[in-house]
Amino acid sequence: MEKIYVRTISPDLSHNKDEKGGVGDFGSRRILHQLERRYLSPEAQAVAYCLLSSRTVPLDVTENTIQQAVALGSMGEIAIDASTFEALLEAVTLNPAFRIPCSVTTNLISSNPWLC
Repeated sequence: MEKIYVRTISPDLSHNKDEKGGVGDFGSRRILHQLERRYLSPEAQAVAYCLLSSRTVPLDVTENTIQQAVALGSMGEIAIDASTFEALLEAVTLNPAFRIPCSVTTNLISSNPWLC
């Protein structure tokens, strides 16, 4: 799944200073892909955004959790709720190789991602 990042400026310019004291160290904010928004409920999206912004969980664990939630949601054509997302997060945290076994025949990666 393609990940999209957008450059953002922190409201507190002290977070945007480089080593020389100049402004220029911009943060990156992850924007959920169209399929991620489709298969994650608004509450699960909020959990994902909190994890991505706080970095309390390693980024690769959060990304893998999002991917597994999309795989699970696409199998049942449902939006994954926050409690299921958190259960997937726990599974991925305990076993980084955790994968939802699925045989999705359609390509989950959009060739032309859109930012709204």
